[in-house]
Amino acid sequence: MISVTTISAIMLLFSLCGFTINWAIVIIMIKVTKLQKPFAILTVGLAIADGTFSALYLFYATPMVFFESDILSNYSSVCGYVLMICYSASTTFHFMISLNRILAVYKPMLYRMMFSVLFTFCIVMGIYSYALTIITLFFQILGCQNFYDQETRAFRYSGGDVCRFYATYLDFYLVFSLTISSTILDFLAIGKVLKISSKTEKHSKELSLLKQSISQTLFVLAIVCSFTWGPRFIPDIDYTFIFSSILWSSVHMFDGFFTLIFNPEIRRSCSRSGQPLAFNVVRSKSAALD
Repeated sequence: MISVTTISAIMLLFSLCGFTINWAIVIIMIKVTKLQKPFAILTVGLAIADGTFSALYLFYATPMVFFESDILSNYSSVCGYVLMICYSASTTFHFMISLNRILAVYKPMLYRMMFSVLFTFCIVMGIYSYALTIITLFFQILGCQNFYDQETRAFRYSGGDVCRFYATYLDFYLVFSLTISSTILDFLAIGKVLKISSKTEKHSKELSLLKQSISQTLFVLAIVCSFTWGPRFIPDIDYTFIFSSILWSSVHMFDGFFTLIFNPEIRRSCSRSGQPLAFNVVRSKSAALD
């Protein structure tokens, strides 16, 4: 049986990395772009959701598991409620980022009309408002709960028809549909960019942003499949926390990780400051395309 110490150590690693990386992205992107680029605004919106999720895991969920605290467990549904808001917003941001890129590649005129700075801010606020409304409806008004189960050592939904409806249609089918759609949009956009023969600075910028988007989308797709089918193939209770708590946290950490690797604004900022990124990220002199 996997020990509580091992579980806590894994949770600490993912949540600490996710917290540090995502809030660093927020600070760097605001400093470098002044939030005057639509893609930067969407990236910051995603990083805030991921950073908040990681902060809750770092400062609440991890101590709750390590100390096996009954007090924290009793109020875990409050933590679970906020985690669900962050997760819902994060998933929607992935789709909107993919839509942003496909329009930039195929319909640049429509892209400039739709993704103005002001309207992009409205999109970000709309995503958070949607996530807050849906999660509040199901997890506050209709009585469903996302709580920490000490037996399985993982967050899970309470029983009832409401929770089953949410888990089936709004957790799996909706998230899976958005992720598949995002994947298709990203591959179409990358295919279009790769067909362009000119290797201009603009071409390089666009390809970098698409790499960020598709890496995040494919990872989410893999995690959603693991959420759903992992416990069916490996029903051992020792792996329950991996298919729920750990993978759930890893989504939000790797969102920031892929942004660090591929986003040209981040790379340019680190180049100027003389602090090279980890993971041997290639230095870039270009700014992001928007």
